[in-house]
Amino acid sequence: MRPVGFDNTILSILLNPKSRIPLDPETGRPVTEAKRRAEFLVSRLAKARRKIVIPTPVAAELLTAIGPDARQYFSIVARSRLFDIAAFDFRSAVELACLNREIFAASDPKTPEQAYQKVKFDRQIIAIFRVAGVDDIYTDDEGLMKRARLCGLNPIATYQLELPSDDQQMRLDLEAPGEVPEEVPEGDGRS
Repeated sequence: MRPVGFDNTILSILLNPKSRIPLDPETGRPVTEAKRRAEFLVSRLAKARRKIVIPTPVAAELLTAIGPDARQYFSIVARSRLFDIAAFDFRSAVELACLNREIFAASDPKTPEQAYQKVKFDRQIIAIFRVAGVDDIYTDDEGLMKRARLCGLNPIATYQLELPSDDQQMRLDLEAPGEVPEEVPEGDGRS
């Protein structure tokens, strides 16, 4: 099975207790149960024996945000067979050069809305994913999503992640806690 790619947004939800939860575009509010969704995704990927590729630029971004405590998280990630930390190496540089000429030059122009340093960073991440054989990337970064689509990758946002089945079932609270009907009216079908 092909590996999947994780960007900083999904890793932050998993590892950074101070992470900003992305917004659900349908409600405009933070994604409900974002951490549980991310944890459920990881458990499903582990069961399917699919690798999770984490580009080194993404790791650096997360390490910067979390601070000194991040090292313990990444030592766990580095020891896990599920995760693969992928560097921007020579193959990635060649892939990026091809993408710059063939796709980004015409379809991803520099714009004042986004700092060019951010654009270059996203492009490096995409090149790493492509070299690693990733098709699906998990991210909430709109710029990265747009660039990924240009390169034939499938971006998936947090709000699109499934919850475990026990959370998908609708819970009905028919009676207020502690309230028990004293008598049942006749003809309501109960015996």
